[in-house]
Amino acid sequence: MNMIKKIALTASMLLFVLTQIFSFYVIFTGHKEKIELLREKEGRYFAASVKRFSEDVNKLEEETARKEYVITHSFRKYVLNAALYKGTRELYNSSLYEFDVEKTDWEVLEYEYPCTAVAKKINGRYLLVFYMEYNQYRNGKVNDFYYIYYPLDITSVYKNSMSKVAWEIFVSVLASLFMACLLTYLIKKITRPLQAVNEAQRQLIGSMSHELKTPLTAIKGYSETLLEVNLSKERQEKALWYIRRESARLSRLSEKMMELTRLYEPECGITLSEVSVESLFETVKTSVWHRLLEKRQSLVLEGAYQGMTKKIDVDLMTSFLINLINNSILASKEGGRIFMGADEKSLWVRDEGCGIAPEEVEKVKKAFYRVDKSRSRKSGNMGLGLALCEQIAAAHQGRMEIESKVGVGTKISFLK
Repeated sequence: MNMIKKIALTASMLLFVLTQIFSFYVIFTGHKEKIELLREKEGRYFAASVKRFSEDVNKLEEETARKEYVITHSFRKYVLNAALYKGTRELYNSSLYEFDVEKTDWEVLEYEYPCTAVAKKINGRYLLVFYMEYNQYRNGKVNDFYYIYYPLDITSVYKNSMSKVAWEIFVSVLASLFMACLLTYLIKKITRPLQAVNEAQRQLIGSMSHELKTPLTAIKGYSETLLEVNLSKERQEKALWYIRRESARLSRLSEKMMELTRLYEPECGITLSEVSVESLFETVKTSVWHRLLEKRQSLVLEGAYQGMTKKIDVDLMTSFLINLINNSILASKEGGRIFMGADEKSLWVRDEGCGIAPEEVEKVKKAFYRVDKSRSRKSGNMGLGLALCEQIAAAHQGRMEIESKVGVGTKISFLK
């Protein structure tokens, strides 16, 4: 899992947790508000019913035993779905639940207005139970103790709350997955320019090392020749001119490499001019002479290049051809031949070397990719040559084409 996915997943998980906390808070507060509204509404109804019952009973003058029956009858008339107890004895109960007067010490829900109410679970149901003591007075003294219970079933409130919690979790999971995908996309979109800059810098550093190696090799070779071999004055001057020319090209290449990141931008500007192909080939041939000499290889010019000109950036195209020849030197046997040619539509370098397997052809265009890693490690090749060549071709509004067959050789062309 790459860093972008880790960031997106972490952000999504954090968002998921925050969403759940908020959802639970909303559900919990909504749950409490519903119960409070029911408590207030039903409490007022209960208080009003008991008040009418009390007023009706107070009008009675009977002191007889049937007074209990009259009280029960009056209770049934005014208080619905409720229970009436005289002491601990049940007189009337139109609700679905039994109440134990001796254990009525439940904690009050909040406060006693308009009457005492508690939340209670009885027989698997969630109830909001309103209750009060009703006392009968005779001659200024309490004669009878009555207890009234009015249960309100609020099980649906709890069930709805639980179902909402489950639904919120389900929605949050889906939202988090969607958010993870969205964040991954957005982070990639935001970081893509940064990645491009980073890749361009990486390519620049690698390309500089790769490109500076060729002129430095030529300078080193000619300087060692001057120091160790007794040359004629004419050959000494020729060697010094080679050193001077390669130093100048090294200087130009350094400047080019400082701006090489332009090659990785869609709209890069390069300096195009009409250049003689013969002159271009001569410059390339001179630059790679020492490397060819080391492996006793020869560079053969082919195609109808005489008298031809191309509108190119001469330094970049020189690098293009030198890179291809250097790759061919590595791929060819000692004493082999390498061919460089041109026609009206293309420039190319081909060899009779080991070739490239079909499945490797596209891969070799990628920076730092090496077909034969052991050989590349020994030669110091970092796998940048063809990646740079492809960018040079793209900067010229052209393309690089690779034709290769294992055991036969490879031909790489610049087409425009």
